Amino acid sequence: MRNEWTPTPLKAITLKIGSGSTPKGGKEVYQETGVALIRSMNVQDGVFDYGGLARINDAHAKKLSGVSLAKNDVLLNITGASVARCCIVPEDVLPARVNQHVAIIRIDPEKADARFIALMLSSAYHKTRLLNIASTGGTREALTKEDLELFELPLPTPLEQRRIGDLLGAYDDLITTNTLRNARLSQTRDAILLRLLSGQLTIHVAE
Repeated sequence: MRNEWTPTPLKAITLKIGSGSTPKGGKEVYQETGVALIRSMNVQDGVFDYGGLARINDAHAKKLSGVSLAKNDVLLNITGASVARCCIVPEDVLPARVNQHVAIIRIDPEKADARFIALMLSSAYHKTRLLNIASTGGTREALTKEDLELFELPLPTPLEQRRIGDLLGAYDDLITTNTLRNARLSQTRDAILLRLLSGQLTIHVAE
């Protein structure tokens, strides 16, 4: 791991970490239009899946106002077989809420870059770390709020984070629009990130 990248717990760079809730009535209250309710099926690795996106009316959405999403929020699945899948909420989905299987990680923009953090969390190396944590101490795979708060990521300067986020985020954009090349693009993105982490590759940042 690069010596100049500082190991930093998520709680030190976030404004909020917390899971959502399911409206009373569950699937019975879902409808064709309304406020989006994001579930674990919508959160893929680096990509938001619009398939099966649930909608709820304003009354139910108001009751879930405490789990409202904001622009650039990082979504992370915290239970079940899809645990540790991660992406950024697309702006065109807002306003939106999340259910109890999805965590909201709201990055403080003065301390870190949300796109970079999402890329790090969804990379093969850090996803494996999250999966190891999720499989420890219980019969069901799960990540707790404390697990996420204490989870450390090596961070370069905020400016470097933005440059890396812009570079590798372009791969996620391609993955979203070209499903036939998903696996190869994901592997390329992870390979570049691994080289950055190990110091084999450097992005020069103009002051």
